[in-house]
Amino acid sequence: MAFSRKRRFISEFGADVAIVPECSKESAYAHVEDGFSCRWIGNNPKKGLGVLVAEPWHIARTGKPRNRWVVPIWIDGPTKFLLIAVWTMHVPGSGAKSYIGQAHEALTSNAQWMRNNRVIVAGDFNSNKIWDDERTTSGHSAVVKLLEGHGIISAYHEYFSERQGEETRPTHYFWHRKSRGYHIDYVFLPSRWAQRIKIVEVGEYRRWTKLSDHVPLVVEVDLNRAR
Repeated sequence: MAFSRKRRFISEFGADVAIVPECSKESAYAHVEDGFSCRWIGNNPKKGLGVLVAEPWHIARTGKPRNRWVVPIWIDGPTKFLLIAVWTMHVPGSGAKSYIGQAHEALTSNAQWMRNNRVIVAGDFNSNKIWDDERTTSGHSAVVKLLEGHGIISAYHEYFSERQGEETRPTHYFWHRKSRGYHIDYVFLPSRWAQRIKIVEVGEYRRWTKLSDHVPLVVEVDLNRAR
């Protein structure tokens, strides 16, 4: 939220691709002035999913949003790839379809996405393996297994050699409380890119807590040489 006043932090990262959940439509498209190719998805202009792509990459095509909100975005540049941007939400009246259930439903019903050999699935999944017992077949581990079956892995877990559900670096602090930290944001990418991961960083609570209840998850990959 209030992404307009946090705009300069995107510039500090020098991000090629930024996935920004819970931002307004106006604040997302304001980045056009900074040279970004932008898309915003949602039904509330004050709170949706923003995707920003910097030159030399650009957004070639955006598919119809699947569920709330899982969106395929085809990106062209030095390396072409399919970005599946994610911000899973609560679905009134359906606990099974809420949050990670949205991602599971979108991925299982759109198998054609996985035919692309360069797929990145990233954003706020609002999920973690620790909550698997709340779901039977559409939980976090089911989504991870589905992606791994297509050769798509979590950059964070690969880089830090940590297991799902045992993360030592939270990406979200419930009610901004340091004692309520959870890892619920992810960047999944092709397993053959694993050796091309240069940096994975998770923002520090102390720096970000006044700006958001989430901290940035930053993944740097040498896509110029990726195949």
